[in-house]
Amino acid sequence: MHPHNGIELVDHPVIAARDLDAARVIFERLGFTVPPRGSHVEWGTGNLCIMFPEDYVEIRGIIDASRFTMHLDEHLNAFGEGLMGVAFGTPDIERSHAAMLAEGIDAGDMRKLTRNFEHPEGWTQPSFKLCAPAADDIEGLMHVVVIQHLTPALLRRPEFLSHANTAIGVNALSGTVYDKRRVATKLRRLLGEDAVTEDVDGVRAVLASGQRLELLLPAEYERKYGAIAASSEPESPRLGVMTLRVADIAAVQETLGARNVPFTEEAPGLVRVSADHACGATLLFTESSPSR
Repeated sequence: MHPHNGIELVDHPVIAARDLDAARVIFERLGFTVPPRGSHVEWGTGNLCIMFPEDYVEIRGIIDASRFTMHLDEHLNAFGEGLMGVAFGTPDIERSHAAMLAEGIDAGDMRKLTRNFEHPEGWTQPSFKLCAPAADDIEGLMHVVVIQHLTPALLRRPEFLSHANTAIGVNALSGTVYDKRRVATKLRRLLGEDAVTEDVDGVRAVLASGQRLELLLPAEYERKYGAIAASSEPESPRLGVMTLRVADIAAVQETLGARNVPFTEEAPGLVRVSADHACGATLLFTESSPSR
């Protein structure tokens, strides 16, 4: 599949957390290696980035409420902890930005940002360029950015890629949707006609990486995953589930069991951890690879 607007993959889902120190404890208990905390130089937010070979999971929290938080405070007030959006990856943000504008997407301004990472031997400063399409153009995915990493090697030190639960990548994100036709139309402009399917129960998209987005009508989402957490904006589409690929599903079960983390085997080779034990995000673990 040819990447539309240069968008190749889900670079990283973003989880909102009220307390990054508490989030570290939670995700380490789940068997993840959690690198040192990062802080956004330009914002009052910090993050924990759980790294995989091609993508990662960002857990974002507020570390200086007196500075701009990229609306994280508003999100936590409205939705609480849990998945708050997705960063799509591109190898060329300038081309992607121009292509989105040509599609009629309000792609916002391109910005170069820097993070401070607090390594024991000293600070490193990964940098990246991104743009944030307007909310009206990315309905169904909460907050979206399109990002190009300028210093990827600084994020993927070998010791950060080894996890006790053998996690190796992000397979899929699932959430709710209310107006299928409208959301499908907007996602086709962002991800391409061939990438997006509108079905009887929701909207699905497959990226060039094989990673999937699954946006279901509320009744179908509840049937498949259980009720999504209540919010002050009940009619707002939101993400609730993240599916992660692992090398060894038995290692997931062994790790969770040894650390007294409740889990269920939803199907052979599919392990689920509820949102109560993962900062508001339901986690699914599977050995299956994304289908391209």
